[in-house]
Amino acid sequence: MAAGEPGRSLRLEIEGLGGGEWFIPLDSPAALGSADHEVAHIALDGVEFCRLAAGHVPPTEAAAGQMGDKEAIRDVLYAAAALSRM
Repeated sequence: MAAGEPGRSLRLEIEGLGGGEWFIPLDSPAALGSADHEVAHIALDGVEFCRLAAGHVPPTEAAAGQMGDKEAIRDVLYAAAALSRM
């Protein structure tokens, strides 16, 4: 995939104060996240996302809503949980 091209994307939706919506590129860090190429969607409460990123909740129990490519969902949840180890 060429840098700057849209690729498979996961929509991460953080609900609540300070939340928002992000399209995370899955194929390459240089790819662009795109709603047109969405293969999965995760919805999390803002507090639950913070607990996940802090390592206080297992990735398998974090997402309130998930739809689509299960492998992509698992990868993104585990990556968020890995933030606690930085």
